[in-house]
Amino acid sequence: MYHQSEFGNLENYLSEKKHLKNNSCEQALNVHIFTGTVEFKKHRFKSISLFLINVFDGKALEIMSKIFILLCITIALGTTINLLETETSDWFYILGITASMVPLIFSLFIQHVLEYHRDTFCRKCGKKLACEEIGEPVLKETSDHGDYTLTVTRYWKCRYCGNIDTREGPEGIYIKKGEMRPIIHLKSFECKKCGGIGTVKEFKRPDIKEIGNKRIIRRYYKCTLCGHEDIIESEETINRSIHARGS
Repeated sequence: MYHQSEFGNLENYLSEKKHLKNNSCEQALNVHIFTGTVEFKKHRFKSISLFLINVFDGKALEIMSKIFILLCITIALGTTINLLETETSDWFYILGITASMVPLIFSLFIQHVLEYHRDTFCRKCGKKLACEEIGEPVLKETSDHGDYTLTVTRYWKCRYCGNIDTREGPEGIYIKKGEMRPIIHLKSFECKKCGGIGTVKEFKRPDIKEIGNKRIIRRYYKCTLCGHEDIIESEETINRSIHARGS
């Protein structure tokens, strides 16, 4: 799914280009670029979203979302103040907090409708529900020694004016740099090229991204004996309930 940038591994680059003459290569130390394809965007509650977008414009939907948020905060605060100032039962407090969740759910739903509105809105001719996704969306990750960035590029075409719009963004994918493993944990590692034991170490901090309930960790290893580089990805399931208790 992913391929490493030519500049990410100078040894591989030169071996692939050795049949050419007058080669030149600039090595960007510890910089790796990964590209891959992702799925088209999937919008839930499409029929309801279509109805709301046809009835209201984008600004009206944004105002509605903010009103529901304010209503949620008002109900929650009112319930809490009433509990502190009067001797009301716990059931009243539970009922009030539960009721405050209803406008919050409506606000989140309208945010989803707004996203669908933005995706299908043509920036050239100004028509609503005009754009559809074309081509293959591209996921690009750039990793260097201290920074890790991720962007998704999608292509939208208007069915009225034919305009093709390229849009980039992280799409809410959580990314960060992790911590390198202690050297003692790598004593049993074997170099895949020279077979050396205990000669492998991490040469930069790993990349971590979270998509849904999956956490993907990419680690960068290098043999101190032969210089061979290896990139290993691992995947684990995120237990949100444990995270919530820990926080």
